[in-house]
Amino acid sequence: MKNFNAIRFVCVFVGVIALAALTSPQALEAQQNWNAQVGAQTPSMGRQALAFLPNEIWIHSGDSVTWTFNSDEIHTVSFLVVGQIFPPFPVGCPGFSFGVATFDGSTCVTTPPTVKGQPTFTVMFPTAGNYKVQCLVHNSMNGVIHVLDPSLALPHNQAFYDQEAANETRDLLTDGDHATSSDVAGANMTGMNMTGMNMAGMKMSHAMDSISVRILAATQRLSAGGKKLTASASANVSTSAQITAGVGEVTSTPGGLQTNSLVRFVKGKIEIHAGDTVEWSNSDPQEAHTITFGAIPQDIFDPSPNVTRDPDGGLRAVLNSPSDSVHSGFILQALDDQPGTPVNSNPNNAIALNPTRFRVTFTQAGTYNYICVLHDNLGMEGQVVVH
Repeated sequence: MKNFNAIRFVCVFVGVIALAALTSPQALEAQQNWNAQVGAQTPSMGRQALAFLPNEIWIHSGDSVTWTFNSDEIHTVSFLVVGQIFPPFPVGCPGFSFGVATFDGSTCVTTPPTVKGQPTFTVMFPTAGNYKVQCLVHNSMNGVIHVLDPSLALPHNQAFYDQEAANETRDLLTDGDHATSSDVAGANMTGMNMTGMNMAGMKMSHAMDSISVRILAATQRLSAGGKKLTASASANVSTSAQITAGVGEVTSTPGGLQTNSLVRFVKGKIEIHAGDTVEWSNSDPQEAHTITFGAIPQDIFDPSPNVTRDPDGGLRAVLNSPSDSVHSGFILQALDDQPGTPVNSNPNNAIALNPTRFRVTFTQAGTYNYICVLHDNLGMEGQVVVH
């Protein structure tokens, strides 16, 4: 004989579970993990998307987000506390988190500078709120995580965010409405057959990896006291040829800022005559670059001792032989002045401390190879052939 009491108990138990599921529709979705990307690049690494992809996500409290680093350019995933001073990326919160962390708005959380191929970073959000995610390396790279109470419905699923990431990546890396499209060869120099361009012996990569180089450079910038440069002997700032040392454009979504950067010397291989002067200028609003011939100095941030300053603030040097060395130091845009802060006066926003132009006069014939110390690992190299 069947045990009808047992059957009734099972039926009642199943009914209670079903009722609970119906009255708490979010319970089955609690503790969900979401996925996003940090940065993107073209196969040549010449174009970089400095962005969280996507840079706006809605989740429930108790959920987590895992970020995968997808670029050979360094980035951080950082959540700062409201009112906190924006920290230098070599310093962190101070300190760094690895692998998994929790953020509720009360304590800073950040990864160290990280590149493609290194471990992912997962952040769990136990408390509802709207939290800004930032890259400490690139201050025009940010986004927002909207953490909602589990009783509220989420507007999107993971498939939507995957598509958003793909769309934003495409838009950033195929941006055809500004100067990054002006030199296709320069954007894809790595891996191309550069007809007529003798690249033999051109590679001058330093022993340090890209992360170590960037940390060293940023640390030196923090400790720099505004190095005084000797005034150039000549007041003439005219040049025979121009090379663009990087191009960039800051864009935005409702979630935050993103940047498209071309980390190349645009038309970086040129031929000139002895006595000519070449000018490099940085047109990227975010990325610093260097123009480095020969030996790489210990001080990456400052110009080498044989660099002088022109009347218009541009930097100048003279090379007499392909065996000579010269280093521009950081060539970069000054940050915008902000309301309530001193203008044109600190290492970040002072024009005098952020030169954007570097001029070199070549007195003797020869082949002069050069790199950007910060981005030669991405293929940012050039050559001046002097006849």
